[in-house]
Amino acid sequence: MKRFRRIICGMLASAVLLTGCGSGPDSSAPQQGSAVTLDPLVLLADISSSLQGPLVRSLGGWEWVRFVSSFGTALTARKYELVLQKVSYASIGADGQPRTLSGLLILPRSGSVRPSVPILLYQHGTEPYRPYSPSRYLENRLRPIDYPEVMVAAAIASTGYAVAMADYEGLGDSTGTQPYVHGASLARQVVDMLRASRSIIAASASPCTWNGQLFLMGYSEGGYATMVATRELQVNHAAEFTVTASAPLAGPHDLSGVMRGVMLSDSPSKAPYFLPFVLNSYNYVYGGRTTLFSPDSTLLPAYAGVLPPLFDGNTPADRISEAMGMSFSPPQLILPKSTLTDSFIGQLALDTSPAVAFLRENDSYRGWVPSVPIRMVHHGDDELVPFANSQVAFAAFSTAGAKRWVALARETLAIPVTADPVMTTHVSAAFPILFNGWSWLDTFKR
Repeated sequence: MKRFRRIICGMLASAVLLTGCGSGPDSSAPQQGSAVTLDPLVLLADISSSLQGPLVRSLGGWEWVRFVSSFGTALTARKYELVLQKVSYASIGADGQPRTLSGLLILPRSGSVRPSVPILLYQHGTEPYRPYSPSRYLENRLRPIDYPEVMVAAAIASTGYAVAMADYEGLGDSTGTQPYVHGASLARQVVDMLRASRSIIAASASPCTWNGQLFLMGYSEGGYATMVATRELQVNHAAEFTVTASAPLAGPHDLSGVMRGVMLSDSPSKAPYFLPFVLNSYNYVYGGRTTLFSPDSTLLPAYAGVLPPLFDGNTPADRISEAMGMSFSPPQLILPKSTLTDSFIGQLALDTSPAVAFLRENDSYRGWVPSVPIRMVHHGDDELVPFANSQVAFAAFSTAGAKRWVALARETLAIPVTADPVMTTHVSAAFPILFNGWSWLDTFKR
């Protein structure tokens, strides 16, 4: 962390400073829905200050030195100030019922001039813990390192983008169950966040206007949500929105194939909680049609009553993994499938089973042929969401005749593999891959 602070202070010293290195924001939390204005340099200093304190374990894998090397110059360039506000909007839950959902909107501001900028829909990665929802950053501004993807979004917004981040159902102000990797629900809720953001930007009080360009980007589950939202926009909303370009990064696109293999793997996992997360989600989504994903059907008795309540938004990912039998100190990894019943393992192992059919229904590459520019980026050594997910999606699109629209890049950044259960290639590669994806999107920007 000392090395990080030296880097930050050096960058701040080379810029025109309005604040000293390490200064923080006003400690008073804003009112719900009120706008907060931030200087990008202050935000960078806030990150440095918060890194002097302890990192929470569930977010310890984010490598902030890589953030500085990727996005630091965007913040120090200080092209625009940032206006952040929570957005509340009407949508439909995975159960088909009306829901009021929330998200975070970050707008660029430049004095008395209203810049005309693109909208970037930024979809965040897997997060079971509600306090880490993007919109909750407004209540916890002294801890920016608890919101790494909000910091990425802010850096991008400071260069001239209106960045909209949906919290997703079950996060933010929504206290229900998350529709984790349920494609139709996530896509619909992201599109509704886009509509709400468009209305805010169109208002006279907005610090910017929309130039008509629309970009999408996300990493991990956010990469998956980006892909299904791009599909939704192209297939069902082409008369209302035109996607300029989309960057679905390191996403679990092949749930029925590659990710099913991860579920059934005999290799221990550093993030086993993802498996009951999927099961809890699908029990919510499909529970009215089948008991296939009910806790009694999927989980051994020792876990059936313990794990589902942990997905209520009040438990961090690492605590859920511990409840499955994983240990962080001393390190002791487990097989995710060790919590499953033999009958459900049999369902997952059978290509023609109903369980696999539901997973196949949610593969993000099925049901469409892209006709908008898409670039996937994925680390070749990703152990949590294997590179093969993007390979399968790219191959399917290419076979369907969309090769001119779709590209796949393998990230080769060297990331040391350690026994530390907190450190993974998947999370360590996030900042560089997000920068890669945004840099590509930026080539389309007007």
